[in-house]
Amino acid sequence: MKPLMVFSFGGWSASTPLYETLCQNKVVRRSTVKEPNILPAIISKNSDSISDKYQDCMKKNREGCEVFQCTSIDDYIEWLLKHHNNEYLGVSDATNTHIFFDVQDISTFAFKFKEAFQVKILIICRDPVKRLFSHLNSILNPGHSLDNLGQNERLELVIPYLDKPEPIQFPGQGWDYRQKAYEPYMESNYPEMIENWSQFFDTHVICMEDLWGDRNNALEKLNTFLGTSITLTPNVYYPDLGPNAPHHKGLKDQWSSDTEFITQKNYDLAREKLQWVYDSLHYW
Repeated sequence: MKPLMVFSFGGWSASTPLYETLCQNKVVRRSTVKEPNILPAIISKNSDSISDKYQDCMKKNREGCEVFQCTSIDDYIEWLLKHHNNEYLGVSDATNTHIFFDVQDISTFAFKFKEAFQVKILIICRDPVKRLFSHLNSILNPGHSLDNLGQNERLELVIPYLDKPEPIQFPGQGWDYRQKAYEPYMESNYPEMIENWSQFFDTHVICMEDLWGDRNNALEKLNTFLGTSITLTPNVYYPDLGPNAPHHKGLKDQWSSDTEFITQKNYDLAREKLQWVYDSLHYW
């Protein structure tokens, strides 16, 4: 039987707790890093984009640093097959940049991955307004268009731009909310994201709030999809405690993303603009 290959992603939607859940339950063997970004580097022909990860890996003397030297799909598949061992069902890549791949991008590697693996896609979704609220507050690019603004102020500025989907494309940009391919908008485009990946692979959509809130048989459905019997690891986005979220080790990307509570007015205004997302999934 082919080993399992799990691509999981969903920015500011508990992708790290999902990855930790898969690793700690031995569904997948822990990768060198959660988000190696190998496929984006290969597709963009930009190996420099992962050079910092390689250097950091070598500095920390981690196992598997050679993954960052993969320059082709074949190289990466070969590395993944070597990394797999029978203590686990398979391997994974939890790179959130995969969100921005369109059909043409995915087609460049889909066939070869399906030849080597039993591929499963996990797309984890979160309340679209709350996800966007966290994302906008986590942009690290110095001098970006929302720099030096509070979390609610950032949301207020982008609300007029939320009434229609931003087409998914790679690469995206995280600099200017007024320009095309703005990553926080594209990551809200769940309908296109799901459509793109499900054309090629067996795809399962997870509602974060349902999974950690023990609602709508979400854990049972996930276990059925993966053929597992997993239990969940902590997720500081649920319940939603905003800036008072517990500081669990390894989840700084979550608890550092909210420094304010979203105002009810801003939530309602943003939700009205993003109604096209809510209508497409019916989770929230």
